[in-house]
Amino acid sequence: MTSLDLSRRAATVLLVAALVVLTPGLALARFSASSSAPAQSVGTAVLVAPTSVTGTYQCTSSGNTEGVSVTVSGFTDTGPAGSSYAVTVTSEDGPSNSSTSTAHTRTVAVSQTNDKASTKYTVSIRSVYSNWTGPLWSKVVSCTKGSTNSGSL
Repeated sequence: MTSLDLSRRAATVLLVAALVVLTPGLALARFSASSSAPAQSVGTAVLVAPTSVTGTYQCTSSGNTEGVSVTVSGFTDTGPAGSSYAVTVTSEDGPSNSSTSTAHTRTVAVSQTNDKASTKYTVSIRSVYSNWTGPLWSKVVSCTKGSTNSGSL
């Protein structure tokens, strides 16, 4: 081996040693400014029964059919925005009809075979959000036998 080969080998060893020592310093990083993430708040929403319900009902009786038509003209709901509302009218004899919408106003009617007797109907409103349902607001209205009486909710 010549002195030139020895010099090259020595230079290569020194170069490799220098790279091994200096390379970890290239990957070193640090943060010089401090800042904090913005505050996040998490809350819960509660489905509640509608209040201050206003509207009317009209009993119907004609031939072999009797029923009631209910018009909800408004109500208050303090639950989460984006809720829908199910308005249901159910006869004590079984038939019922329901309408679900985001509107606070609507008309729902139910009819059945005339049994020639007074009939009670339950009007109910429930808030619905996604798969959750809220407590029920309800009121019973009575339709006297063969009459077309009406009233307020």
